[in-house]
Amino acid sequence: MFDSPGGYSKHPEFYTHTVTFLVEDCLFRITKELLEAESNVFSDMFLLPQGDPETVEGKSDTYPVVLQGTSKKDFESLLRALMCRQHGANRGSDLDRDQWISVLKLSTMWDFHGLRNAAIQHLDAPFQSLNPVDKLELALQYDVREWLLPALLTLAQRSAPISVEEGRRIGFENALKLASVREKLQLRTIEETIRRRSGDVIRIHEYTTRYLVLGDRDKEAEKLDYTPFICKVFDL
Repeated sequence: MFDSPGGYSKHPEFYTHTVTFLVEDCLFRITKELLEAESNVFSDMFLLPQGDPETVEGKSDTYPVVLQGTSKKDFESLLRALMCRQHGANRGSDLDRDQWISVLKLSTMWDFHGLRNAAIQHLDAPFQSLNPVDKLELALQYDVREWLLPALLTLAQRSAPISVEEGRRIGFENALKLASVREKLQLRTIEETIRRRSGDVIRIHEYTTRYLVLGDRDKEAEKLDYTPFICKVFDL
């Protein structure tokens, strides 16, 4: 079958179609197949009916697909991770933490399921040094449910309270929920003895009083398992 202007056939595997994107002030031209194979969003987009071949978006630098709200830095990181997956080059080891966060962001938004799993795996590695607040913030933004409970448990057990800046990052409603899990009321027992004199007789009355007071957080709180309370408060 001849389907090119010169009457030549197009190889089914090694004849690629490119698409041009405009991200911020920069043009990107990449193979369409690279995106179709990994993303349901792009696969569906490329199936949409095409208009005039001369003006169809993505066919040329003059009429690129404009990706509004996407940063050049994030898009570069996504493409680098895609190329690593396609060619098996270092399995993405050359991307740093911020780049993998960019990959997590865009892969979640555009349904790159395999790439999203790769980003989660890389960011979960010990050498990435994500602290519990980092993980909780990312988990809430990008629906990484497997990070929620471990991060919340670590924050509930630690001695330091949730700071204002941490509350801003995870959302003040979540910070208040976490504070309610962290609060510890102590039941304090007070023993008192009262002596009363009646003539030459001294009567002694001993009794105990128990009441609740707000207790200071102690080291033992770091060993407690708050999991049931976290699951209840955060509906996990």
